[in-house]
Amino acid sequence: MSIFSFILGIAIIVALVCWIVGYNALIKFLSWVEEAWAQIDVQLQRRMDLIPPLIDTVQQYAKHEQQTLERVVELRSQLTSPDTTRVEQLKANDSLSKALDTLFALKEDNPELQQDEEFLYLEKNIQDADQKIQRSVTIYNNTVQKYNTKIHSIPANFVANVHNFKEREQLNLPSYTNKDIKLSS
Repeated sequence: MSIFSFILGIAIIVALVCWIVGYNALIKFLSWVEEAWAQIDVQLQRRMDLIPPLIDTVQQYAKHEQQTLERVVELRSQLTSPDTTRVEQLKANDSLSKALDTLFALKEDNPELQQDEEFLYLEKNIQDADQKIQRSVTIYNNTVQKYNTKIHSIPANFVANVHNFKEREQLNLPSYTNKDIKLSS
């Protein structure tokens, strides 16, 4: 066996090991991206589960706000649609936050609603879900940034190109937050 074939064999083994390590690293980063999205999805679902009881509670006190209630139901349906992309879900979530703000503002004009424990409980939990969604989006964006960096760095970029790993889009945090909503004590 010649020295050339020995060196060639070692080079092939090293290249194969680098390829496997690069592929596994990309899979790991992609898995982290999906896990980060799953956390957003959990919080979106938690928030959506709180909306039907909120509507039931508000309907008792605000019959004149039927249009707002219908808008909340419509936006909730958009969020649960299987055809909705991640970006569209966050846009619908932003619109839903604005519509919910309108519902939460009803308590200022309605003393009975201010005293309704169910309403106050739902308001607090929806706002908590909003904050968790925002934190989860930040984590998702950080994870996507690391993944995108990995698929562009050498030697992983060769593996990424061959195995069709694509860049993931970061999510824009909605401009609207519920931090401005004041909870009654």
